[in-house]
Amino acid sequence: MIELRNLTKKFGQNTAVDSLSLVVRPGAVTGFLGPNGAGKSTTMKMILGLVRPTSGQVLVDGVPYSRLKDPIRKLGALVDPEAVNPNFTARQHLALMATAGGIGMERVAHLLKQTGLETAQHRRIGEFSLGMRQRLGIAAALLGDPETVILDEPFNGLDVDGIKWLRALTKGLAEQGKAVFVSSHLMSEVEAIADRVVVLAQGRLIADMTIDQLMKANLSTHVRVRSEDDRKLAAAVTKAGGAVRQSSNGTILVNSMEMEEIGKMAKELGLAIFELTSARASLEDLFVELTAGSVEFQGQTALNGRGDAIC
Repeated sequence: MIELRNLTKKFGQNTAVDSLSLVVRPGAVTGFLGPNGAGKSTTMKMILGLVRPTSGQVLVDGVPYSRLKDPIRKLGALVDPEAVNPNFTARQHLALMATAGGIGMERVAHLLKQTGLETAQHRRIGEFSLGMRQRLGIAAALLGDPETVILDEPFNGLDVDGIKWLRALTKGLAEQGKAVFVSSHLMSEVEAIADRVVVLAQGRLIADMTIDQLMKANLSTHVRVRSEDDRKLAAAVTKAGGAVRQSSNGTILVNSMEMEEIGKMAKELGLAIFELTSARASLEDLFVELTAGSVEFQGQTALNGRGDAIC
């Protein structure tokens, strides 16, 4: 378990992490989200003792990481897959770590097989693709069979099979009772694996809740409707207290009203219904709403000669 208590980190006048308090619990996958520059990597490095906090405290199983008696068996982490000697083979890299941590070579063999690197174990790491280095970094993180696992952007560079494998792996670790803390910019993958999400923006905590709580707390869940006379139906829905807006594809989107109510209303009006669908916002949609105005690097659409956006 990881506990952050009013954690703050300043670099000169810039506050990277601002009074952050949260708990990463065992038996669950916690997704760690935020735009570029939000402070996610700095937070993970402070957990591992790689960056010293300006103030506040980080505890791993009740003590700072530096005071863990057997850290490799308490916390494993993938923070930088490039932090390896490119002249080592995959087996040499893991064997060196295992020897330092008092771990048998059978564990190395097991992880090489589990991560799909068994056939490439004698190749130099410098010859590895990004996806292969990610797999090696994950193997290193799991070497001590730790109680807590931190994975920073683990999906980067993985192919489709690798992503499916990592989904199953993270869920399996949580099912074993481990605390799993995963940061990623791939919202669909976080939504697929996370039990809980923590959202950071400009170093501050803006959400810490389960996926279901996040969806229910957000008004982006709506009913998509297409009828014989959308204008007539929209007027009736609005009069009954529903919130109606027009979508880009010609349907109407209704908030604050259930499908059954809309269907009955259409029947009373004598209108045929061609589409009536409950649409839940994706985690990506909710993330954009939560972090609106907090994105450090904001791109722009291309403009034509008149200054109009080109989509």
